[in-house]
Parts: sequence; C-alpha cells; structure tokens
Amino acid sequence: MPGILCSVFDPIDPGAEAKWHHGLDMLRHHPAHVLEQHSEPGFHIACIYHPEVCQAPRILVGEHHVLAFYGNVYEDHWAYIDEGRALARALLDAFIAQGSRGLMHLNGRYDIAIWDRRARVLHHIGDRFGANRHYLLKLPGALHIACEVKALAPHLDRTEVDPAGLASMLSFGFHLGDLTLLSGVKCLPNARDLQYHAGTDALALGPYWSYPYGEQEPWGGTEAELGESLHDHLTRALKRRMNGVNKVLLPISGGLDSRTMAGLLASSGFSGEVLAYSYGQASSRDVRYGRAIARKLGYRHVTIPTPDDFITRHLKEAAWVFDAEWSAELNWGPRFSHLHPNLGDTQGHLVLSGMFGDLILGEGAFVGKYRYLCGDEPQATDRLMEAFFECNQEYRPLTETCALFKEPAADEAHERIQEIVRNTLLPLSSQRPFFALNRSEFLHRQRRHTATVAQSVEYDRRVITPFLDRDVVDFATRIPYEYLCGKILYKHMIRDHLPAVAVIPYGKTGLPLSHAPIRAALQWRLQKLLTRFPGLAKKINKNNSNFMFQEMISSQADVFKTLGESLDKLSPPLDMRKARTHYHEILEGHIRPADQIGAFLPPALFLEALHQHTTSAKPSAENKFAGVES
Repeated sequence: MPGILCSVFDPIDPGAEAKWHHGLDMLRHHPAHVLEQHSEPGFHIACIYHPEVCQAPRILVGEHHVLAFYGNVYEDHWAYIDEGRALARALLDAFIAQGSRGLMHLNGRYDIAIWDRRARVLHHIGDRFGANRHYLLKLPGALHIACEVKALAPHLDRTEVDPAGLASMLSFGFHLGDLTLLSGVKCLPNARDLQYHAGTDALALGPYWSYPYGEQEPWGGTEAELGESLHDHLTRALKRRMNGVNKVLLPISGGLDSRTMAGLLASSGFSGEVLAYSYGQASSRDVRYGRAIARKLGYRHVTIPTPDDFITRHLKEAAWVFDAEWSAELNWGPRFSHLHPNLGDTQGHLVLSGMFGDLILGEGAFVGKYRYLCGDEPQATDRLMEAFFECNQEYRPLTETCALFKEPAADEAHERIQEIVRNTLLPLSSQRPFFALNRSEFLHRQRRHTATVAQSVEYDRRVITPFLDRDVVDFATRIPYEYLCGKILYKHMIRDHLPAVAVIPYGKTGLPLSHAPIRAALQWRLQKLLTRFPGLAKKINKNNSNFMFQEMISSQADVFKTLGESLDKLSPPLDMRKARTHYHEILEGHIRPADQIGAFLPPALFLEALHQHTTSAKPSAENKFAGVES
C-alpha cells in the first residue's frame, strides 16, 4: 500500500544504495502512483501515493530538516491552506515549535517522517489508529521503515518465514501485534512516536495514545442529550472532510456504520453527485438493505454481484499488493469492488467509509460476547486471554494450527502469540472486561484487519472516515458504560436524529431501528415458525449471506489444488506433510468451515512472488518526483 519509506544507514555501506532502489522497484504496482524521494549521504526517504488521494508535494527539504507526509489531516485551523506544500510547511513548523508532540493527535489518518539533518535523528509519527500500516527493520547501525513489507526484504541477509506470523494468520486471519510474515520485519504500533539516533544507533518507539475507554469520568446528561451531542460531533466530522468534494462513492449495507454515513450525508446539504453501491449476492441483507437506504435517500444505487470465483479472482495480485496481510476470502469486496465496471468511471469520486464505527461507539465484531463470557467485574488475565482467543480466532484454534508446524517452530509460534495477547491484557486486567477486550480488539483485529478496507481503497481513491475524527473518538471514550454496551446510544442516535435510515431493517433481526411494534410482532412469529422448520431457516440464512464460502471453495476445488502447489514456500516452518493433508481435507469438505483455506494461499503466493522479484528485479534509480526545497 502507498505511504512512506526511509532508510538511515552508514554512508560508506556499499550495498545500501542498491537495496534501497530494489525495495522501491517492488512497490510500483499502479501506473498512476507518484513517487517523490530525497537522498543524502546515509539517508534516503520517499513517499508513494495516488494523486487522487494526496496532493503534491509530499516531501519538503529544508536547511535543517526533511519532511515526508502521507495521508490527510483535517485540522480546522488548516482547513483552507493548500494540502500540498503549505500543509507540509505547517507540519514542519509545528514540529520545530513543539517537537514530536506538535504532530500527535492530529485530526485525520496520516504518517509523518522528519529527518534532522544536523543531529542525524529520524522521527516518525503516526495517527492515533495506525490506520496506514508501516513496517520496521532494525539492523546493526541501520534502520529501515517502509509502507510495505516487501520493500524491506532486500535489506535482509536471508528471507525466512516468521512462525508466529504465519500461525497468527492461519488462526486469526490477520497478524497480531507487530507480527508479519517475514522474520525480523515488525509492524509499527498505532499512535507511533519513533526516534532513531543514527550516531548512537539508539531506537525509541512507543504509542502516545491507546483508546482510553473506561479511564475517564463518563459524560453527564440524559441519553437524549448524549445522543444529540454524538450526532453533532459526527455532523461536524463529516463537514471537516467534505471541503471541496463534488463526487461521493458510498459503499452501503444494512449495518449501522454505512447507514449512519448515508444519513449524515443526506442531511448535510451536500449537493454533489452520490453513487451508492452494495456488493454480495442479490438476496443478501447487505444488498437489500443497502439498496433500500439508497432509494429512501434518493441516491442512485448499483448492485455488484459476487463473482463465482471471488476468492481466487485477483488472488495472486492481492497476495503481493497486501504483503499477505489479509486472508483471500476478503480481498475481492473491499479492494476491487469500487472499481467494478457496473459503477462506470469513478475517477474523481471520494469514498465515504464507516470504518471503525461499531467499535468506536460500542462493540465491533463480537457484540455481547465479551460481557457474556466475562461479566462486568474485573477478571484475571488468563480468563481475559481465554475470551480473546475464543472471540478473535477466525479459523482453527491456535493449538490445532501450531500442530501443523515443525518443532521447535510450533512451540515458538504458540508461546509468542500467547505472550503478545498476555502483554496486551495484563495492564488492563483491573478494568471491566468489556473495556479490556474492546481495547485489545482495537490494537489487534481492527488495526491489522479492518483498517485494510480504507487503506486498500486508497490505493487509487481517497477515503474519508468520520468515525475516526478526533472529537468523535474523544467523546466516545467517555460515553457511560450502560449506553456504550450493545451500541445503545449509537442506535438511539440513529433513531432520533437520522429517521430516514432508521426505518430500514437492521441486521439479523430484520427490524428497523425506529419503533415498529407490529413489525416486531410479525418477526417474532416468523422466528417461532423457523424454529419448527430448521430446513427453511437454513435456506433463509443462506439467502441472507453476503458470500457463499463453502460453495465457492467446492466449485473452485481444482483451482485451489493447483494454487496449493505453492504451499512448499511455507516449509519451514510448516510440516509440509501435515499441512498438505490438512489443506486437502478442507477441499474435500472434511474440515469445516472451509474459509481457512483462504489464509494458506496469500503467504505462499507472496513468498513465491518475492523470490521471483528478489532474484530477477534490477534496481532502478529513476525518480518520478523530486523533493521540494523549502
């Protein structure tokens, strides 16, 4: 994905130049991407971006500092300055005046690198959420940072699979903590504050913020007053991000987040073009409810059907572009649907995303389960760990996954993953389990999994995410517990302030968020009927599903068998006999659900492509855009 790259190294290192350019060459996926870079003895920096996402220039070279900036910032006092050079100058001035603190807590999704040319110190500061992932490789006397794992591979003496990184993907469907597929390469944390002193080879790295739910005094006021405040914060958050926007692409489903974005947009007075779309099988809730919301608001709506090969389509391309950071069953919808021919030409459209809304305003993927498992009183760390694993493991349990590994890699993977989860939860064990586990979900699943949605769209389209507005989040962290759990305040805000979208059915209940006693009674009777006829219930659930994973995998079995030849790239650490047996048992339907097969292939295909690029790519020093002198 686009972003920042920088290398600090010994100026007399004879191989540093070639490795730097080799890494850059592996990032050039999109013909429209712009590359800006600056070099001086012992230091390289670059920024890669799509011109619809970021405005040039993105690198500013001054007498004492070099600044690179990726992403977008929505500070009110900078609202009307040029997003390119003037904003870069403002960011550098803030750093000179306040140091790294001047670049923390900014409103937006961003990454900023600043090189102090005299002191030879590198600073790297990111937004609170770490939404644009960046990676680090620390070597003796050198530090390398990149927006993609593959760009760091040329700096490794040898490329090896990290057992814990692979085990995490095969159990959770994403990488926990700082894990990646490659040994030695680490994912930088959210809210990162990094300082590297080249002269002493000293690295300092830590988060400056970490989701303080449950740590501050809750807001006072009635539920109605809090709901009005939440609506006001979201309205202002959207307005901040819509300056100069003329065309909006609106992915929409029956969920809370996208309907909230749709409702806020409709009530904002926006007069530009809105194109709404939903993807999935035509009978799915996402498509039916998304279409109903769009029609209710008068927006043109397009349905993008799920292709029969939605897991295998683009599989090799996605494995390479995503650095095997995402399981294959998820890559088609978020990454490629916004470019579907049914939408026509979407160039110039901004994508309005509801990313993170559920978790910011209550609960994310596991609504009610944290409280069900742990209650409301503080629990021992071991109990919190059990709940974390039970909820977050997407595929097979970690013990079963590690059984596919050779020794001692199996024990290493198991112990390191346990350690990551324990170190996350140990400082939080005095909190209510809901707060501890929700924060853990932010730090792991949401940052390494959900954030990929917006980041992948920004490969070629700009995305705005009002739920990540600083003021919205600061308000949400102090919502009283009884209104936060179950997203009570969130739902009632929609009901009271966005009535047009509240009347559309929501989720599995099939009920609107507004009062509908007659419909609720009919729904109750339907549920009673379905309990007597499980076959009918199964058919309805199938029709409501967005994607048919089991059927698709069965129909594409020959493709999976062919692609499965690349699994050899995962040994070591996998025991290939055990892994192949497991893989084929999934294809034959002996292991269900079958979607774990989508976690095996991206790592294998990525390593296969990495080997080809490492052995055949020729470094190039071509610049498409040079750094701009301040």
